Amino acid sequence: MHNRTKGYLLVGIAGTLWGTVVFFVTKLLDAQLPLSTIVFYRMFFAFLALFFFLLFTDVSKLKIDRILLKYVAAIGLISQAFFNISYFSALKLTSISTAVTLLYTAPIFIALMARIFFQETFTKNKALALLLCVTGCFLTISGGYLQSFQLNLKGILFGLSAGITFGSLTIISKPIAEKYHPYTIVFYSIGFGTLFYLPFSQPMFLFQSQISLLTWFYALSLSIISTVIALIVYFSGLATGIEASKAGIISTVEVVVSVIVSYLFFQEQIWGWKLMGILMVIGSVIVVQLDRVKEII
Repeated sequence: MHNRTKGYLLVGIAGTLWGTVVFFVTKLLDAQLPLSTIVFYRMFFAFLALFFFLLFTDVSKLKIDRILLKYVAAIGLISQAFFNISYFSALKLTSISTAVTLLYTAPIFIALMARIFFQETFTKNKALALLLCVTGCFLTISGGYLQSFQLNLKGILFGLSAGITFGSLTIISKPIAEKYHPYTIVFYSIGFGTLFYLPFSQPMFLFQSQISLLTWFYALSLSIISTVIALIVYFSGLATGIEASKAGIISTVEVVVSVIVSYLFFQEQIWGWKLMGILMVIGSVIVVQLDRVKEII
């Protein structure tokens, strides 16, 4: 398998793992946990799990230099703490459909920032893929019903901020992805994210309420499967040298997986415009690869 093909596949797998977030978060919300507590412990348990894993397997991965320190601190502040604050503020001020749709403007911001910082070319296929991607996300999330949207200026700004900060994960990570091990990047970026998000969370709530073993299982699964493993796989994909803008588009398979998970476990319908949206997102992943096919030919 060609190295870049492997990179795109890894990014797709990461997006798939991120798509499981909806299942675990829904189960945790059903257990009456506040969103701020869920977000904090998603990062905190991920940090602890990776720390003990590296401590007993390869402690050298815990070493960090000044260059990496600046990048992982930026990831923790912008792509973890600011992202969560922006996203959940948008959820409170608007509807779920509005907030999630604004979040998935991220591929657009990634493409623009990749053009500015990495001089990535903006091809016709990439433009078409972006159009399919964003439109597909809109249809998949909203089902084509504009009534599901609640628009107010403050909520829109927070939603767009979520898209930018989410997209910044790819941009900030790309310069270090090929130089440092994914374990090290993930460990410290999550650590800084946990630290920066602490003032906005309710960490003691988890210990002040009676939490079942199954709820603990969902919380740990969210941290390990949807966070640690997903980020490691994503950074491993970036490390192959793939374009940031293409990675941003491919990772939106998260939306498709989220909707399928909702259909399988929560009986949400995926027919009509939602199905069309799913097909468009999948189509965007295919279209963005056409430039790569031309290179091979």
